[in-house]
Amino acid sequence: MSAILNFLKKKDLYLGILRYLLGSVMIAYAIPKILKAQFVIIPFETWQTPLEHLSGKSLAWAFLGFSTWFEIMLGFFELIPAVLLLFRRTTLTGAILIFPLTLNVFLINMALNISHNTKVIALILLVLNILVLVFEWRKLWNAALIIIGKVKLKFTAAEIAINFIVIVVVGYMAVRGLSVYIKQRNFLTGDWINRHPNEWVLKSEKLGDSTLKARNLKVYFGSYGSYSELDSAGKNGEQLTYRLNEKKKTLDFYTVGGNVVFYKGKYQLTGDTLLQIRKVIDSTKNTILTQVY
Repeated sequence: MSAILNFLKKKDLYLGILRYLLGSVMIAYAIPKILKAQFVIIPFETWQTPLEHLSGKSLAWAFLGFSTWFEIMLGFFELIPAVLLLFRRTTLTGAILIFPLTLNVFLINMALNISHNTKVIALILLVLNILVLVFEWRKLWNAALIIIGKVKLKFTAAEIAINFIVIVVVGYMAVRGLSVYIKQRNFLTGDWINRHPNEWVLKSEKLGDSTLKARNLKVYFGSYGSYSELDSAGKNGEQLTYRLNEKKKTLDFYTVGGNVVFYKGKYQLTGDTLLQIRKVIDSTKNTILTQVY
């Protein structure tokens, strides 16, 4: 009993330590964001790394630092509640405002596996935030009672029926659309839904019987017939769509938004690593471009 009384006597001291720790650390994290200095992707060669090979930290930093105003805004969202934590009368307001941030930072660190040190720091900040809220539980409870007392939970049968129908209809439409989207996969696209799209790299090509000069070309087959090519200079050629017929072994290409056939072709797949496409470039002269990927 005496231990509890001693704790209650020192409650303000413990709360002061918690709120100053949380507030000062959050200020230290807010200032670099405001000065646009936190979300910098280093080393700089990382900028040339393919997306699938980037670390969780690089992905997070690239996303959060893409927009300058967004980074600065995040800084102020951390700075304002952190300053409020330093004052006794605004401690609870600061703790409530900063809780979504500390929780979000912790979840991002865990989900993207950013680094061990940042995970520990994020966890400590979240725990500090929760402890401040626990110390202020009485104020939270009183506020909850006021809010609950003004809310009358009364639902009519018609309202329940209408909401049930809305949820079922919207849910069905969403699931149906997503199921069609997810099924947009074949041996050309790869398992993109699980982040494993195929990249087909040109190995050789012949125009008729003549072997063409080697060039750097990569092609990607996407969902809903999307198709793109990349060469050493970036995106290559006119944007096309493709139609695959696995039964007839045909692979036809079309201009986007039109029914005009750009060229028709047949494909041959050896295992799951070698793809040969024969494209009819000029039907009048029966000119065929053979590409091996």
